[in-house]
Amino acid sequence: MEVLSDKDCVRVTKEGDWVYKAQSKFLTDNEIYCLKLMYPSGYVPFAEQVANAVIRLEYIHDMPVTDFDVLNYHFSRVLKALRDAGIRHGDLTKPNVLIRDNHPYLIDFATARLFNDPRLDKRRGGDEKWLRQLFERLQNGLL
Repeated sequence: MEVLSDKDCVRVTKEGDWVYKAQSKFLTDNEIYCLKLMYPSGYVPFAEQVANAVIRLEYIHDMPVTDFDVLNYHFSRVLKALRDAGIRHGDLTKPNVLIRDNHPYLIDFATARLFNDPRLDKRRGGDEKWLRQLFERLQNGLL
């Protein structure tokens, strides 16, 4: 088992084609709820809760962008999928947006919020702002 990240409150490991994320029960419940809402959109990996505070996710190998028009189209669909699911991701930065064949996959919904949740997002400005900024950084070769 390969350790991908081991922070104070989250441990992420990889075994074969699966990533295991161990975190608090509250964050696990929130993340699995959001992932299940988003799964039909095709913009999140398959995920399931395998223990009280552990999620197993399909491993997505992050790849370079080769067609920015296709990625831009998918980014607009990602925003629609989030709106349709009623979710504010709140942290659409590069570590949380993986790209495979110019198709984005969102991960790390642990601190995501539903639209009716009054708490502030981790990163202010909204998902659209952060996704647009990520696109520009990718397009300009900064990531």
